[in-house]
Parts: sequence; C-alpha cells; structure tokens
Amino acid sequence: MIIAIDGLAGSGKTTAGKGLAKAIGFRFISSGQLYRFKALEPDVDLLEAIKGQKLKIEWDIEWEGKDVSAELQREEIGSRASQIALLREVREEVNNALRFVAEGGNYVIEGRDIGTIVFPEAGVKFFLTAEEGVRARRRAEQVGEEVNIAERDERDKKRDIAPAKAAEDAIIIDNSHQGVEETIKEMEGRLPKDKFDFQRFLQYVLGPPVGGLFHMEVVKSHPLKYGRWILTPNHISGWDPICLAAKAPRPLHFMAKAELRRSLGPLLSLLDVSPIARNKPDVRAIRTVRQFLYSEKLVVMYPEGHRHRDGTVAEFRNGAFYFVRKKMAPVIPVVIKGLENLSFNTFWNRHVRIAFLDPIYP
Repeated sequence: MIIAIDGLAGSGKTTAGKGLAKAIGFRFISSGQLYRFKALEPDVDLLEAIKGQKLKIEWDIEWEGKDVSAELQREEIGSRASQIALLREVREEVNNALRFVAEGGNYVIEGRDIGTIVFPEAGVKFFLTAEEGVRARRRAEQVGEEVNIAERDERDKKRDIAPAKAAEDAIIIDNSHQGVEETIKEMEGRLPKDKFDFQRFLQYVLGPPVGGLFHMEVVKSHPLKYGRWILTPNHISGWDPICLAAKAPRPLHFMAKAELRRSLGPLLSLLDVSPIARNKPDVRAIRTVRQFLYSEKLVVMYPEGHRHRDGTVAEFRNGAFYFVRKKMAPVIPVVIKGLENLSFNTFWNRHVRIAFLDPIYP
C-alpha cells in the first residue's frame, strides 16, 4: 500500500509522514532527500545504486554503508537540489527509483508530486497545507533564517514540471492550528478500514476467551491494521490459526491445504480460508493470494506445509516467498510457542506466546 503525502513548503509533510509511518508500521521515504542525494552525488545512477544495494533510501539515506542524512541538510546541497529538481531527466530518474523501491511494499512517501505523478494509483493521497504565516514560521525554525514563503509557493505552484498541487482525489488537511500528533491522528483516521465481516465478529466474540484460555501473550508486535502483508507462522497445532486470529487487529485470509475442503468446505468458505495444493504448483491459489494482496489484505501462509507437534521447524517451502520475489508484498515471520504436543490431558495451564518479527521486504 502506498500512502502519498504532498504539500507546500512548511506544511509539515516530512514530520507528519514519518510519524504516520511509525504509527502504522510502514516504511517512510522523502523524495526530497533523493534530490538532495543527487545534488551530492550527481554522477550516481540512482536506480543502479539501489539495485546494487549501495544506496538505501528508506527512512534515512545510506550511501555505501554510511548514513549521509546530515550531510544532505547542508544549505548548498539544498540549493543545488532545488535547481536540478527542475530538470525533467532528473525527476524521471528520481521517480523511477521511488517506484522501484516501493513496489510491493507498504510505504508512506512524501514530496511535491507523489500523488499526482509518481504514484497516481496510491491507495491514499494526502495534501497538507497551512496558513502562509504559519508555514513561514515553521520553515524559519527549520532552516534558522527568514524565508519568503509566498515567493516559494509561487515558484512551486507555477513551475512547468510537476507543479505542487493536490491530486483530484487527495484528502486535504489544513494543519494551521494542529500540532504534529493531531495531524498524524487525523491522517490515520482517514485511512480505509476493513469491513466488519463474520470473521471480525468471531474475533471480537471469541478472541478474549481464547486469549484467557491459553494465557496468550504477544511478546513482539508489529502494526498490522493497514496495508498488505503475508504472515508466515510456524505450525504446531490446529489451534495455531485460532490463536493467531484472536490477536490479529483485522481479518486474516488463510491459505490451507486443499485436503481440508473435503470435510470442512462450507466452514472454511465462511471463514475466508482458501485451498492451496502443497505438492505441486497451484495457479488458482497464486491468483487468489494476488487478489488478496492487491486488495491490501492480510494473508496467512504456513511455510513448512505441515504441522510439527513437537515445535521443531522444518525446511521452508517456496510458497510465501514467491510473492516477495515477485515484489507483491512484504513477509512478516510469526513465531508461536506454547502449543507443543497438545492433547486433552495437557490442554490446560498453557502459556502461549506470539511474536511478530520484523518485516522482510521485496
């Protein structure tokens, strides 16, 4: 899922964008930092440097293993970046680099033309603005000197290439009288929510008692309320999916072995569980997962393919990671402990622990 944030100088795009990304578990990119890097290293081909892993642009800018973010804030670098940003070939290079990095991931991306030109298909588009005097004060505090914000606005709005303007479907937020946290809260409140369906009803009704029964604890979490993710938990017991769903903040779309359809077909359909063949390529399952991901859903795939009651982890199959290689979604490994060798006699006094590990991006 791409969340685009555009706006005029001093509107708080970068600060609000970083805050929103942290709140919802997305990565953050400032397109302005790429223009500054291009000003610092004009001979570097951005796309080739990113592909060769010499240049990393998520959150901060790293070049050949060194964080150069502070260096990019130098006044002469900013002045040079403003000049080269008017060149069509430079804008195309930066835009192509942004598209390559963000493909198949969950990103908040900030700039001047993110929602209009770079990602016109972005899932959500914001345009931040504020009163001229407020933006002038913010900008002066940022750079340490007085800024002619009206002149800057005129230049940004009327330039021939990528003028600063709101996309037709952008959500416009005037934060003249808002603090940063208020702006972030309003932005998050405008993000699309999943519909309340049967599985969500079961999560509300059965989640607390299941959590109490197994004394469940999430020892490491990751925000999952928005965006496309593939969860890859280990598989110990038939209770794994129930425990995972009980702690999920939104409905899960499970991919389960096709054999379950014979006995549990109607129930699985009701719970939005889709079949997948374990021992051969399954084109239909690939299409199903792709459809879920392009709809910004949470998909669960068990990488081992079988349960291992003693808790040992078997060799992973290719299924879930196929979608990472194809740049369709990031994967979040999930570790479940406490359900090993479950039987009626050992059912009680369990302490189930769930850890959502750091995402693996395409």
